[in-house]
Amino acid sequence: MGMKRQRFAVLFLAFASIPRLPLAAQPQCGGVERWPVKVGSDSRANQINLTSPVPISLHNLVNLPRPQLPNDDDTRLDQEKTVYVVQGRLLKFKLEAGRTGDLDYHLVITDDTRQFSPGGTNTLPSPHSFVAEIVKPDCVPGRTGNPATVSRFQSEIASLRTRFDQRFSPIHGGWNDAGGIPVSITGVGFFDRHHGQTGRAVNGIEIHPVLDISFDAVPPPPPGPVTAIIRNADFEDGPMHWVASSGVLSNDSTEPARNGNWKAWLGGYGETHTDTLHQQITIPATATAATLMFYLHISSEEQNSQVFDTLRVQIRSAAGQHRKTLATFSNLQAGSGFHLNTFSLTPYRGETIRIHFVAQEDNGSPTSFVLDDFGVVIE
Repeated sequence: MGMKRQRFAVLFLAFASIPRLPLAAQPQCGGVERWPVKVGSDSRANQINLTSPVPISLHNLVNLPRPQLPNDDDTRLDQEKTVYVVQGRLLKFKLEAGRTGDLDYHLVITDDTRQFSPGGTNTLPSPHSFVAEIVKPDCVPGRTGNPATVSRFQSEIASLRTRFDQRFSPIHGGWNDAGGIPVSITGVGFFDRHHGQTGRAVNGIEIHPVLDISFDAVPPPPPGPVTAIIRNADFEDGPMHWVASSGVLSNDSTEPARNGNWKAWLGGYGETHTDTLHQQITIPATATAATLMFYLHISSEEQNSQVFDTLRVQIRSAAGQHRKTLATFSNLQAGSGFHLNTFSLTPYRGETIRIHFVAQEDNGSPTSFVLDDFGVVIE
């Protein structure tokens, strides 16, 4: 018995002598994906202009052009150096918990329509909402950051978090109904990737982090009428309302549609070939904003070492003259699934224009450009 006690004492002392990480060094929350930029702990956070907040309407905010997102955790886009002040309605919010949650409060902000983007990766976003995020101060280091990391806005986010908790206590798991109360949101712009966020903006912009909220603010003025003006937007009526080159409008299952059976399939021949697709629309002169939305899937057998095959998204006049190229896609962007693309058509208010697509392949391996589920929303 004495020997057993002696061995136990030795094992206990050995275990007790193993150095333990202090509590602050334990893994922090779940923040990833450009997390330092999201919370203002990156090395370029001092570039954010705090002295001149920019008042902006909800509709103008969600129609800012979406840029190419950086691949690193330290690069800030121009809009991510700007503090915006925007009025809207706080419809609902939730704590982002779970095993990978960053413990932010995810706020769904809308205009007076109270319409918002549904969650899920296979849904079209609404032009009436955006996401605002209130950071948990203890989670600024993110999942893998230095526990000593702090935000440039540490005091602001700590104060706001406390006020928000007091305003809505008790906060329940899942979604909490905020009743659509008018709010004025002050915070830094941030472009997030699309991963099915409830309330996401059509251009992916968020206010992240939120630095201040004024509750019961003067509500924004009601928007004008909203009219979806693109016809046969999902191609399920076959060739109706679209003008396309031979074989473009297709229900061939070799390249599946995003939804249903029909889609526009440009290219895919592997030889010198040009395909076109267009629809003519009129943007009302009374519109305050106009947004083009569509889903695109690109598949290619090219080696993807350089651009061989392209799809150009153009604005043309009613007579067919080229006005502007909104974007050029290529075989270099081939990948799985459909991806949402949005472009502002606001400069064409009062005009009749063509939404025009041109796909060109060289004499080589095939590249397919598959379009589906369009929307042109006028506000």
